[in-house]
Amino acid sequence: MTPVSRTARDTGHPRLLTFDFEWERLQTWAIRQKSQPFSIAGVRCFAWSEDMSFTEHPRLLARIAGAFYLVITACALFAYLYVRGHVIVSGDMAQTASNFVAHERLYRLGVAAAVVVVVCNLPLGWILFELLKVVHPRLALLALLFITVSATIEAVNIFNYITPLFIFTMPEYRNAFQPIELQALARGPIRMFDYLFSVSLTFFGVFCGLIGFLIFRSKFLPAILGLLMMAAGATYWINSFRLFLALPIPYLPWLTLVAELSLALWLFVVGVNEAKMA
Repeated sequence: MTPVSRTARDTGHPRLLTFDFEWERLQTWAIRQKSQPFSIAGVRCFAWSEDMSFTEHPRLLARIAGAFYLVITACALFAYLYVRGHVIVSGDMAQTASNFVAHERLYRLGVAAAVVVVVCNLPLGWILFELLKVVHPRLALLALLFITVSATIEAVNIFNYITPLFIFTMPEYRNAFQPIELQALARGPIRMFDYLFSVSLTFFGVFCGLIGFLIFRSKFLPAILGLLMMAAGATYWINSFRLFLALPIPYLPWLTLVAELSLALWLFVVGVNEAKMA
């Protein structure tokens, strides 16, 4: 509470009348700022409303989140599918070594795109927390925690992404080791990247499931998006444990892409139904 002035409209004192005039101006400003003026023992005060927060423009926030999600999707497809798929040849390390040397610039672009994915994941998680905490604040906070852990692991894993490039292109390595030895050195981080990336996606899968549940329970986003995100979360777990346990089941990439791209496009184009957020 902040005292402003004492009520003295009828005193006729010029300074007190000036205080009353300033009080009326402050009162008008306070209403615009979502605070409530009141009096205690003749002392005029302001009480600031708790709902004065970053979510005063939820549709704009949703569109910003959608933009981040689209950037994440595009950069992830480029860095993790196109670049690695173009350079790394499964079962042929000799060809892989040649590809690293021939496509060094492309692979460096992939590293940059992977960094963008990690950076954008954090504001995306925070904005979704701000939007969905009205549904269930603790679950929204838990989802924010899981995407933060996922992004941290993904950031550390960038070292495994870039290490093979150094092994195959740095003169110090090429002068110290034979080609077959270079291939053996590079194979470790190439394989380690897949496993650590799957650990990151395990945490991200929990985030998707929690966000999907919150969307499904909300009234301001389509329930079908929530169902798709919950299915995407389960798919991330299936894909990850398929690798961990060497299970003879096919990799399932398309459900996660459809779910996340659908949510990203809806947030970016439509936003949220502000009327149903109260």
